[in-house]
Amino acid sequence: MSIPVSFELSLWQKRQATLLYHFASLNYLKGLKPLIDSLINGTDLLLDTAKEQGRDTLLVSSRWGARDTAANWDSYGFPALIDFRESTIRDIAQRAYESYSITGANNCARMLGELSMIWATREEEDAFKDRLEQVIRYAAEIDDVMRRPPTNDDFTFWVTWNENKALFPRLPIFRVRTDVAGETNRIPPRTGVYVPQDDPYGALQFRWTGGGYGELCETYTFNEFGLRALDAVGRDGLWGNQQALLEFAMLPENRGIIPDDYLIIEGVPDAELAPSAVAREAFVGRACKWYFVEMVNGEFESDQEVDDTAVISTQRRVPAGQPCPRSGYWFTPARKDSRQSFNKGDIFPEAGGSDYGATFWLWSHDQ
Repeated sequence: MSIPVSFELSLWQKRQATLLYHFASLNYLKGLKPLIDSLINGTDLLLDTAKEQGRDTLLVSSRWGARDTAANWDSYGFPALIDFRESTIRDIAQRAYESYSITGANNCARMLGELSMIWATREEEDAFKDRLEQVIRYAAEIDDVMRRPPTNDDFTFWVTWNENKALFPRLPIFRVRTDVAGETNRIPPRTGVYVPQDDPYGALQFRWTGGGYGELCETYTFNEFGLRALDAVGRDGLWGNQQALLEFAMLPENRGIIPDDYLIIEGVPDAELAPSAVAREAFVGRACKWYFVEMVNGEFESDQEVDDTAVISTQRRVPAGQPCPRSGYWFTPARKDSRQSFNKGDIFPEAGGSDYGATFWLWSHDQ
């Protein structure tokens, strides 16, 4: 019987796991329904007011017919809201079978976006759109987790964390189950969060076992450009140090990588644009093997007290052709299943036949 190896999550990986489990939770999904109910009830009252005031009699025309009326919106817009609510109820029921999916938010928003609200006052229309946007933004957090393939990377997780970190004064305790392993393009053995086995920068994923479409996908990790950005600003500088990222982006060797309209406004480089501009060019999809990340119920640690020093110190990248600085297992994103043991002083080899770019070797969590 093999003994499971030790695998510690970095602070950034713990934050990703926290977000994934939160937005994938049944409680969060259940919170969507009352928001939709409130939107429906408010819209019902608004339609009743429009009918009582006879607004439609002023809006019917020989050219456009009843397209701009409250009655038309009632016939086509209101059912979209009802369908959204019904799909959410079905999604809640399917969780009992470990089946997950995106919400009906985008379909509802698309349908409503095609309908006129001339029948409402400007204030009524603005108030409705504000309420709808709140519901759509709430649902979008679920969709970002359930989307296939996932689109989250280190940058988008950073943005989401900063938008929601007030919800998490403490981080859950996580246990990496190296005895529960998955592989890209396959259904995982358990529903939950997974971390790449050999890539400390690969984005974590939430995947599931029931209902289909729960396969693990490629992780998004730093490409060569992204690793250079990491070297330039440091782990803590991604993605909040706007000035350092701007200086990196403006280096002569990077001017051809980032289009000017991503970074420059009226001829002037804008530091506020630098994080997203660098991030747009910093990632690559990569197939990998995965470990299951188990959340320990009822146990927490302070986000500020997480000691990440050891992890940071061992995540330095080393280019091919240079000596290994520390004995142990290393990997390169330039080749699948590249994890292997090196002794201190060994020369790291090139990964031939790769479209990834230059070969850089990184310390593997899994020792």
